[in-house]
Amino acid sequence: MTGARYYDNTMPTITFKVTDREAARIRELARREGLTVSEFLRRRAMASAAAVPAEGYRIAEDPLTGLPVMEPPSGMAPVSSEQIRALMADFP
Repeated sequence: MTGARYYDNTMPTITFKVTDREAARIRELARREGLTVSEFLRRRAMASAAAVPAEGYRIAEDPLTGLPVMEPPSGMAPVSSEQIRALMADFP
């Protein structure tokens, strides 16, 4: 058998800190889905990883200015100036 072996306890353990409120929320969401906290977080992490295109961003040269720019992976829309302004609106 290849891959994870749950019952032999050979899987690595990942530990991270959360607030009491975050822990309660994670436990509640896992319970709603009928999953252990471990399985809930594992599924969420793997779903997030699958949503990111494998090829990733790359640096290219802007044809107009000649400056380096980040190009999104194929199939992913570029970030607009409006989106950047909205993200930066409350930046210190």
